[in-house]
Amino acid sequence: MRVNALFGPPPNPELLLAEGKAKYLEGERMQGYKQFEKALRADDIGLETRQELLYCCMCCCAAFGDVETAKQHMRDMNLAGMPFDVALLKDEYMPMEAGAQMKNQLKKFAAGELKSQGTVQREIFERQRKAEGYTPAGGQGQKPQRMGDMDLMNLDLNDTSAEVGDIAKRVGGLVVLSIVGFIGLFQAGLQFLR
Repeated sequence: MRVNALFGPPPNPELLLAEGKAKYLEGERMQGYKQFEKALRADDIGLETRQELLYCCMCCCAAFGDVETAKQHMRDMNLAGMPFDVALLKDEYMPMEAGAQMKNQLKKFAAGELKSQGTVQREIFERQRKAEGYTPAGGQGQKPQRMGDMDLMNLDLNDTSAEVGDIAKRVGGLVVLSIVGFIGLFQAGLQFLR
């Protein structure tokens, strides 16, 4: 009871679904989308209501032109047991109002012909790593180009001394280099302004 007094009653998914559909049909797609998202945050949503809410979110994102988010909602809808082609045929569901290109992309994605942008990028990255011969366990491949490619558990730190004197020398060298660099840049700036 106290939680309800602080935050109000929990959202009613069916009511929010009806409100969101009305907003969508009025042309207020963002307001409808917000209602659908709010309804999806409820704890006690029936399976059929969840499926319809995910479909409605996908329709809104398709109307916005946001194909990646629409694909995410389609994936969630499929996981909830509602295939894309079946959802399109349901009369009680709201109509999808999106361009032909968006509808084609969603149909291809649903059929498994089109991959999401993240999947394509991951596959390209994995092919490049394999072609370069890089193995995460420190194999014979090329050295990693980014920190994310490094196997941090197998780094060889033998070439860097952790002695206090050596650390002080490196820090001192950086300070001197920074001061000299600053003075050089400052002088160059003065010459440029003259």
